[in-house]
Amino acid sequence: MAVSESKQVNLDALNKAIDEVIYGELNSTLLYYFQSCVNCKACEAACPFVPTSLKYSPVNKAEISRQLYRYRFSVWGKTIGRVIGGSKKYLSLEEAETMVDYVWHCTNCGACMFVCPMAIDSGAMIDLLKQIAFKAGMVPKIYEDIANLEISGEYLNTKLFMDAWNSIISKIKEAIGKDVPLDKKGSEILFYVSIYEIMAYPEVIIKVAKILDMLNKDWTFMSKPLGIRPPIGLVIGDKEGAIEVMNRVYSYFREISPKYVLLTAGGFEYPSLKYTMHETLQVQPTYEVVHVTELLAKWYEEGEFTINPVDEIITWHDPCQLGRRGGVFEAPRILMKALSKKFKELPSHGVNSFCCSRGGGGCGVPTMVENMAKELGITIDEKDKKFLDSTLDPLINAGKIKVNEINKIKAKQVLTGCPVCIESIGFSIDYYHSNSQVKHIIDLLADRIQVKR
Repeated sequence: MAVSESKQVNLDALNKAIDEVIYGELNSTLLYYFQSCVNCKACEAACPFVPTSLKYSPVNKAEISRQLYRYRFSVWGKTIGRVIGGSKKYLSLEEAETMVDYVWHCTNCGACMFVCPMAIDSGAMIDLLKQIAFKAGMVPKIYEDIANLEISGEYLNTKLFMDAWNSIISKIKEAIGKDVPLDKKGSEILFYVSIYEIMAYPEVIIKVAKILDMLNKDWTFMSKPLGIRPPIGLVIGDKEGAIEVMNRVYSYFREISPKYVLLTAGGFEYPSLKYTMHETLQVQPTYEVVHVTELLAKWYEEGEFTINPVDEIITWHDPCQLGRRGGVFEAPRILMKALSKKFKELPSHGVNSFCCSRGGGGCGVPTMVENMAKELGITIDEKDKKFLDSTLDPLINAGKIKVNEINKIKAKQVLTGCPVCIESIGFSIDYYHSNSQVKHIIDLLADRIQVKR
C-alpha cells in the first residue's frame, strides 16, 4: 500500500486518528450497526470483492471498526474481549496496513445492507476506517494529490482541465448554434458537470445540452468547474476537505438558485450532492438535485417528446450510488422500455444489482488514473504503482460476473448512468471479449428523441 509522503505515519498519529474518529463519529445508526451483527455472513454473496478473496467480505472488513468500538464502549470488549482477541484499543502499523487494504476494497455500494437480515450497512463502518487512514496519513499519494488539487482550487490553474472545460463550452455552442447560457441566475435548470465527466464522456455532455435546447428549456451551464469530481474528499476519507468543497458547490447552487440541478453522473456525486452536502452543511436546499434520467422520464411521461425505439436487446445497469444509495430505479426503466420492446433486466438488478467494483473502491480503471496523473505531472512511485495494480484483480473478478450476466440475456447494449460504471464494465467487456457494448443512456437516447411541435 502506498502511504502519503506528506505526513509522517507513526503510532502516535495512528492512535490519535483512531480516537478522533471512533469517539467523534459515533451516532445511533452506527451504534446499531456495531451491535447487531450476528456474523451470519449473508453479506458475502453481494460484495464485488469477495470473488477476489474471502478476506474482503463486508463482515470481515467492518470487524476492525467493531473491535475499536468494543474496547471503548462495551464492558465485554474492555474485559474478556481483549483476552479472546475480540477488541482492540489501537492497531499496530501492520494491522493498519491491512485496514488500508480493506478500505480500498469497498465501493460503499450498499449491496451488503440489502442482503443482511439485520440491514447493517458495513460500508458505513468501513468508511470510519477510511477516515482513520486519512488522518493517520495512510492514503494512496496519487489520490491525495488529485484531491488536494480540488480542495485548494488549484485545478482552475491546471491547463489540462481548463482547456477541456473551455473546449466543451465551444463544442456545445457549435452543437446548439448559439451562445451557451453561462451562470444565468434563476434558470429553471442548472446543468452541472465535473471535470471528470467532460474528460470521460464529452459527447454525453454535448448531447444533453442539445436535448435541453431542443426542448426549449430555460437552462444554464457553469463558466468554470466547481471541482475535479467534487467532493473527492468523501472518497478518500478527508471529511474536512470535503466540507470545504461542498461549501463552494453549495454557494454556487444557492447563487444560481435553479429549480433543478441536473447531473449526468450517477456515481457518488449523486447522493453526495443530493443528500450528504445538505445534511453536513445543515442547510435546506431550495432546488432539487436530479439525475438526467429523472427529468427526461418526467418530460417523456408528460408528453413533451416521443422516442423512436431500436430493435435489439438492451439492458440497464443500476449504478449503486444512483440506485441503492439514491433510490432512482423507475426513471431509467421508463426510458429503457420506450427505447426498446426487447429491453431485458440483468439477472441482478435494482437493489440487488451487482456492483462494477470501482467508485469508492478504486476510483476508476488503473490505467485511467495513471494517465491522468501523468498529464497532471503527478509522480507515480513504486508504491502507488503497486497499489493501482492491486485494484485490477477485483475489477477482473467482479467483471466476469457482470459480463456473464450480460451474455446470459444476450444484450447488445448495456446502458447506464455513471462514468465509472461505463469505464469498469467497458473494461470487462473488452477483457472477456463479450459481444456487447456499454454506453451512457444519453448516447443512445439523444438521437431518438422526437419533439412534438
